[in-house]
Amino acid sequence: MSSAVKAVTKVFNIVAKPLQKVFGALMPKPPSVGATSSGNELKQVIRSSKEPARYVFGRAGTGALLAWAQEQPGEQQENERLHLVYVLTEGTIAGLDQIYVDQEPVASAGDRIEYQLITGATAPDAYMLANSPDWQNSQVGRDLSWVRVTLKYDPDYFASGIPDLLFEYRGRNDIYDPRTDTSGYTNNAALVILWYIRQRLRVPDDEILWDTFIDAANVCDEIVTNPDGSTERRYTVSGGFKADERKDRVLADLEAACAGSLIRVGGKFGLQVGAYYGPYELTIDEDMVIGTVTGQTEVSRADAVNTMRGKFISPQQRWTETDYPAVSVAEWVAEDGEEIEDTLDLRFVSSPYQAQRLANIALRRKRAGGTLELPLNFRGYACRPGRVVQVALPTLNISGEFRVVDWDFSGENGCRVTLQQEQPEIYDDAVGQPFDPFGFIQLPTGGIGSPTGLQYVLQNVGEVIQGRLVWNPVDAALHYNVVIKRDGVAVQAAQVPAGVERCDVGGLEAGSYTAEVRARGRLGQSGPAVINFTVNVPATPDRVITTVGNREITLVPVMPPGESLGGGHYRFYVTQSEAATQPQADYLGDGLTFTQTGLSAATTYYYFVQSVNAYGASPFLRVEVVTTNNFDEEFAYLENEIYKPGGIADQFQSDLDGLADTVGDLTITVDSTRADATEALQSARDALANGELTALEQQIQASVLQAQNALGNAVLDVEHSVRVSEEFALAQQITQLEVTFNGKTASLTEDLAVLANDQQAIANSVTALTSTVGDNTANIENVSQTIALDTLAQAIKNATLQVQNALGNAVVDVENVVRVGAESALAQQITQVGVEFEQESASVRQELAAVYDPNTGAVAQAVTTVNVNGVRGVIGIQVAGGQAQIIGIANQFAILNPVNNQLVTAFVVSDGRVIIPEAFIDRLTITKLRAADGSLAFQNGKLRADLFEVTALVSSTQVNGRPAFAFNSNGTFELNSAASGNRVEQDGSGMRVYDSSGRLRVRLGMW
Repeated sequence: MSSAVKAVTKVFNIVAKPLQKVFGALMPKPPSVGATSSGNELKQVIRSSKEPARYVFGRAGTGALLAWAQEQPGEQQENERLHLVYVLTEGTIAGLDQIYVDQEPVASAGDRIEYQLITGATAPDAYMLANSPDWQNSQVGRDLSWVRVTLKYDPDYFASGIPDLLFEYRGRNDIYDPRTDTSGYTNNAALVILWYIRQRLRVPDDEILWDTFIDAANVCDEIVTNPDGSTERRYTVSGGFKADERKDRVLADLEAACAGSLIRVGGKFGLQVGAYYGPYELTIDEDMVIGTVTGQTEVSRADAVNTMRGKFISPQQRWTETDYPAVSVAEWVAEDGEEIEDTLDLRFVSSPYQAQRLANIALRRKRAGGTLELPLNFRGYACRPGRVVQVALPTLNISGEFRVVDWDFSGENGCRVTLQQEQPEIYDDAVGQPFDPFGFIQLPTGGIGSPTGLQYVLQNVGEVIQGRLVWNPVDAALHYNVVIKRDGVAVQAAQVPAGVERCDVGGLEAGSYTAEVRARGRLGQSGPAVINFTVNVPATPDRVITTVGNREITLVPVMPPGESLGGGHYRFYVTQSEAATQPQADYLGDGLTFTQTGLSAATTYYYFVQSVNAYGASPFLRVEVVTTNNFDEEFAYLENEIYKPGGIADQFQSDLDGLADTVGDLTITVDSTRADATEALQSARDALANGELTALEQQIQASVLQAQNALGNAVLDVEHSVRVSEEFALAQQITQLEVTFNGKTASLTEDLAVLANDQQAIANSVTALTSTVGDNTANIENVSQTIALDTLAQAIKNATLQVQNALGNAVVDVENVVRVGAESALAQQITQVGVEFEQESASVRQELAAVYDPNTGAVAQAVTTVNVNGVRGVIGIQVAGGQAQIIGIANQFAILNPVNNQLVTAFVVSDGRVIIPEAFIDRLTITKLRAADGSLAFQNGKLRADLFEVTALVSSTQVNGRPAFAFNSNGTFELNSAASGNRVEQDGSGMRVYDSSGRLRVRLGMW
């Protein structure tokens, strides 16, 4: 037990007995007393004699330890007072700002609640001594901050007992600030961490790097402007912890509030908060590296997050744990193809803007990701944790700023450092003071000979190995570093052990490369041996052979003469936009050929095709292809879709074949059913007249009971209800059947009801069928209802409902009347069937309605909706306002016509077009007539003759027994004037003009 726990137990002891009187004072019926479970949630009000001490910093909202409760002396009565003591935290605090009573400000309670903050007390509280009988002079509460709360008894206001209290206050005011050498209240994250390591971790002052804490405190106090225009300090702490929490966990949460970390240098503790501590003053070059360099150039897929989420403590939500807005980088999300999330929970942060700044730092640190582990000579002594250094290892193409995160020194093996990539963009505008390192040791450097005889030999091993680098061995070499560069930038690096002297090259894109090979030994690293080589990509396809139909296109690319794919393939993209470029096209797939189906007839598609192999990809070839518009092919495709086996047309045809037999059978069935119903009704009446109904019902009930006992899980439940009064008459029957066997369930529920009163008459029927096997369910629900309003009534049908009540054999006759009034009337039936299996669903919904309303008149509707996995088909019929409307919604819409007892397709609507195999049209109005090649043949009331092929054009009008005009494809023609009787004609012998008498007047050409 901690000292603070002992102090609480000593000062506020013997709680149980007064608490028994508390509940008697506030509750009409006192419940059993039980202490609430304790936990790490500071918002809870705890009642325990073993509660650990609490430490709270900054402005926070918490619960408290209910350490004392006692009512004033005397009998329970109105306005009797109850005195409570709530311990907030260890140590003194800066002030109490607000108390929430059941989430409402304490002011809303009026004079029912009084309170007083006691902090830093040195003597017992005078008010408690005077008003709480058992309060002792020894109960002072030293080094504690607590609140005395007095409740005035009000049975209505405190109907639920002691209310839940939340205290909003400013925490400890003994935080030391080395910048001013004073102590007081602050929420500065660096100063709170300094307090923690001095007071909780017991770190002596002579083991603290004070300058680092001063610099960190300055960074935390910087004023930051938020997106909403408000300002706040960069890094603050709000919240607290309990004394029994793990110290390393608390310290890690405090560090997270400022994106900082404790550093250990020379046996002393320092602090660096989230800020850029560059630029670098120390460079790690290749002469300092004495062993194998390990690490990673980029983070793993799991760590390459692009979105950071988490929780903070929201004052606006009464200090509850709340999600702060997620921090995401859109470019990274697009690059990764999806959101890759990580979580950063900030228990000591109460600002959503600070939480987002910290999440942004954590996200960019993770994404930067590059880490190195370097074995260094004694010059690496200066690489202390927290320092920003420059790493310049050109042979490995490593150049950039890194932060030292770990450091290990040995007098025999030098030192080993762990580095993490660093850049100022990670911290936005947060800048810290550069790290001031200790001195370091200077050591001499040596040299080693460079490799000789470097060659690049072409190889081709399964498109994996493109070539091989070989060189002569170097004496004293421990290994060789190989770096391949393109345009001066390293793209590959490898380390080859001594004695191998070769390195396979693969996975390179086409282009020119430079290979550098260096030897490394105990004396350091040699200069590079350099060679240039080239990797070629496949050629662009020369052309694409296409096979085109109405609904599909097949593409067969062809390489230029003499070129080869080299074991590769082609890549295909498509778009319907003429102006689109390849990046805007949709990827289709890879292969030596490609067939795209499901296209539209007479439509232009633009394809982009490239060659791809192990060495890279060629530029794109753009190909324009137009699907055909062959009517026979299109109509055959649609008819195949309509008449495929098991399709809807197939079902219609089957129904059509058996229609005559069905009608005959139906007539017989109806007559038989009517006769059976009449006989059953008469039997029931006879049974009633003979007094046999009670015996009959008992026999039925006995049979049901026997069936239940025999079947086990079979249930039959029938409930009858009849109610007749001066205001209304109601008859209802509810029937439920259910069977369960080996996890399979089938059930039927039927609810029949009729109601009549002075204003309306209602008949309602609901039938539900359900079958369940495991997670798979099929159900049918049928709802039928008729409603008639107003008092003008006409009896349409009389029915007798015979039921037996619980008192004997009494029979109640209820007249079932459907009323149609002058104001409104409604008849509606809704039927729905559906199935669900795993992620798939199918349903059919039918709605039938007949409505009368003075505003719309009579309206009748029938709507059927078929829905499969979100794909809907709808057919609706409505008659209203003197018009009948039929509306259909479907991907393909067809009208089928029975001819000689066989279905024939009248027309089909598909892809926004109407396709008619045969039509008889009396009058046709055309605004635009388009030819098969897409050109307009008729537009703006004019016909383009150049689009038509005419072999003979002859007038039907006769003049003197001859056509008014005649034009033939061989160039001959004839013109006859109805006004003058003159004639002009031309043939192979020339042109002639005749007068009205038939005499030749003019002749041109041959004589």
